[in-house]
Amino acid sequence: MEGHAVSLMKKTLALPILTFAVLASSCAGPNLRPGFQAAQPVFQREWTISTRTRETLAGERGVEYSNPVLWENTLLFGTSEAGLVALYPTLGGQVRWVLPIRGGIASEIAREGNDLFFGGADGFLYSVSAETGRVNWRYDVKNPKISKPIVHSGRLLFTTSDDVISALEAGTGRLLWNYKRKAGAPATIHGASQPWTDGKQVLAGTSDGYVVVLGASDGRLLSEKRLASKSKFTDVDAGIIQDGQVFYVPSYDGDLYALRRGNLETLWRIDAGGSRSVAIDGDRLVLASSDGTIYMLQKSSGKILWKFAMDGGTPTVPLVTDKYVIVGSSYQYLYAIDKASGELRDRWNVGYGSGFPGGMALDPTRNVLYALSGAANLYSFKIR
Repeated sequence: MEGHAVSLMKKTLALPILTFAVLASSCAGPNLRPGFQAAQPVFQREWTISTRTRETLAGERGVEYSNPVLWENTLLFGTSEAGLVALYPTLGGQVRWVLPIRGGIASEIAREGNDLFFGGADGFLYSVSAETGRVNWRYDVKNPKISKPIVHSGRLLFTTSDDVISALEAGTGRLLWNYKRKAGAPATIHGASQPWTDGKQVLAGTSDGYVVVLGASDGRLLSEKRLASKSKFTDVDAGIIQDGQVFYVPSYDGDLYALRRGNLETLWRIDAGGSRSVAIDGDRLVLASSDGTIYMLQKSSGKILWKFAMDGGTPTVPLVTDKYVIVGSSYQYLYAIDKASGELRDRWNVGYGSGFPGGMALDPTRNVLYALSGAANLYSFKIR
C-alpha cells in the first residue's frame, strides 16, 4: 500500500470528503551517517494522519506527550490541538470519535480494560471510555504535567512534576491518598516517574533524585534511596521497571541502577542515565540515554553489548521486536537497529524539528507500528 496522508480536521469536519497529500520534508539536521541507504527498508509507510491546523515551521521542534494505544479494532491517541482521537487503523485511519480537550493531552495514555486514563493540559486527570469517548470522571490535579498513570487492584496511581504521588479509586476518581515531597529540585526537566506497585508498596522517582517507597494503602513513606549523584538535573523521571527480583531505574543525568527488590541494594550501575524506562528483552535490556545513545546491556551485570548514537535529539522509550530495537528521536528520525549487532538497518526522516517525542505502539498481529510525531502527524508503518 503506497503511503498517503489524511487531514484529520478535514475528515471530522467535512465528513466523507477526504483529502490526500504526501507529506515530505527537505529540512535536514545533524547526520552522523551521510549517504546511508537501507539495504532492505524496514519501515513501509501505510498512511499518515495530520491533526494540526497550522503548518509546523522549519526547525520548529513540536512536542506531543501522548502515545498511540490499541484497543480491539481501534487506535487511540491524543494531541495538543485535537484532544483525544479514536480511529480505525485498518480502514486507512477512518475516525471513530474525537473528544476535544482544552489545551489537548499532556501525558501518556494508560488503558485498563475499556477505559483510558491520561492528564489533560487543562490540569485534570481523565477517565474516558475507549468505546464511546464519554468522560467517566475527571480529577482536578491542578498540574498538567503528570506521569503515565498505572492501574492496579482498582487503584489508579500517578506522579506530578512537582513530586506529588497520588492514588485514586479507578472507577470513581475519588482521592484515596497523596504523598508530597517536602523539598523538590531547584532545576528540573519536564516529566514525572510512572509509579510501580505490587498492591502492598508503591515506588516512584522524584525530581530531587530519590526513589521513594510508600505504603499502597495509605501513601505513608516507608523508605527512600538517593540515586542522582550530579547536581544539574537530579530528576528520576523514568518509570520503574521490575523484572524478577530487580528494579531497573535510570536517573536523568546520572546512572542506570539495578536495585534489589526489597531493600533497594544497588546490584550494579552504569554511567548512563535517561528519562525513559528501560525495555527488557530476555536476558538483556535496552536503555535510551539522555545524550541520545542507545545501549544494549547484559541484564545481570550491566555489561555493554553494543551502543548506537542517534543523529540528535532525545530518544523515545525503545520498542523491541524479534529482530530490531525501534526508537524515535525527538528531532528527526525513526530508527530500526539490528537487535543482535547494534547496526542501523533503516531510518525514516520526518523532517528536522518534527521527530518523535512520544511513545509508540506495535500491533504484533499485523506487524504494524504506530508513532506520533512532534508535528502531531500519526504514522502507520508496516515493519518488514
